[in-house]
Amino acid sequence: VMVEVEDKIMEALRELERWENRREKVRIRLENDDADESELDRIEEQIIHYQKLLQDMKKKLSSADVSRTIARSGNQ
Repeated sequence: VMVEVEDKIMEALRELERWENRREKVRIRLENDDADESELDRIEEQIIHYQKLLQDMKKKLSSADVSRTIARSGNQ
């Protein structure tokens, strides 16, 4: 279970990075009047989506860590 969550976090981080890079490119194009504000809005929505997703995953990861630690200490 832990590996799955960690893999998903890595995947979400890669996606987030991709969207952030895209946002930079669109901002540059906006300065040159070569892009639409709505495109930037859509990208911002994706970035927020992945940031929330990552927060949720990290919570799951830390709670899974805690329960694993508790289980381990119970086996002593």
